[in-house]
Amino acid sequence: MPYYSYLRSDFKDQSQRSFVVNKLIKLKDQLANQVPSKESENALLLATWNIRDFGKLNRRGYGSRTKDSHYYIAEIISAFDIVAVQEVNELEEWGKVMRILGSAYDYIATDVTDDGIGGNGERLTFVYDKRKVWFKNIAGEIVLPKKLLISDSEVTETNDDLASGKQFRRTPYVVSFQSSWFKFDICTVHIYYGEGSSGLRQRILEIGTIAKYLSDRADKALSKDEKATILLGDFNIIRPDHKTMQALESNGFVIPKNIKSRRSNVIETKHYDQIAFKSKQEVIDFIDSKNNSGVFKIFESVYQETDDDYNFYKPEVIKSQNGSRLAIDSDNLRKYYSDWKTYQMSDHNLLWARININKSVEYLQGLINT
Repeated sequence: MPYYSYLRSDFKDQSQRSFVVNKLIKLKDQLANQVPSKESENALLLATWNIRDFGKLNRRGYGSRTKDSHYYIAEIISAFDIVAVQEVNELEEWGKVMRILGSAYDYIATDVTDDGIGGNGERLTFVYDKRKVWFKNIAGEIVLPKKLLISDSEVTETNDDLASGKQFRRTPYVVSFQSSWFKFDICTVHIYYGEGSSGLRQRILEIGTIAKYLSDRADKALSKDEKATILLGDFNIIRPDHKTMQALESNGFVIPKNIKSRRSNVIETKHYDQIAFKSKQEVIDFIDSKNNSGVFKIFESVYQETDDDYNFYKPEVIKSQNGSRLAIDSDNLRKYYSDWKTYQMSDHNLLWARININKSVEYLQGLINT
């Protein structure tokens, strides 16, 4: 990343700059040790990350993001060729991350979803390295046909009332990309969470519906040997044996074992985020996938639970609306820091997968005797 363009001017205070630079170095080391290098013509590094309330104006009293959080977020994204990002709201703040990433990166995003239908004003976004990935000029939000509307009752020829079903609370976003020989449609989602039994039922129906819709499209593409289909994002999946996961897998999508078995939220209690494929098996090893997929823990190097980190950020913590009420209560303020930092980075870790994109040998073999 072109640090030379902005880092010195963004952090004029030497002590503050030294702290941030040391954190960036530590984060770079963590990425180098835990994620394969993306500098390969044979593989595409793909990721999905729900970045909590990014750009949202009213952040529940937790205050604005600090400058260094933009650098840490950009540093993590820069380790991958393409990242699906959920919970991007206003794009002004997202522009600060793109500025740090530099001119080699671009992004494509949806319009905001309507608060009135539970969309929370969010955008779904893809950010990608133009040196490795190119946009194929096809993108769209998915609008369900009548027969697939999300409903507890099945829509049939005799019961086709549009009021009997709903569209998604946050419309899934599908885009066509290519990297080297690998062509793929990629769909990102942020599935409705909901409350209670009715909210859970809605969640399961949304997961099953998007999987069914894309599965039919993927089968047609694969029959023509055109491209793979990737479905990823925040599904709010509870655990691998839960109906939320079954709804995703029942339509033929396959999840790398190493991702499916890992908890993705920061406190490691749920399997919310997933990356699922419908493709030829050779694009990724779905069984022995330890070196080809994983979860990157975002707080292993930055915003740590150490005295040094807490004391560095304490003035910012106190400046937030919620933190100001706890300024004289040191114990509760320290606990609050653990929540506050998730509004600086996220309450989700990042999931990644390494995909085989070099089909040159297969192509050359196909030229023999033809």
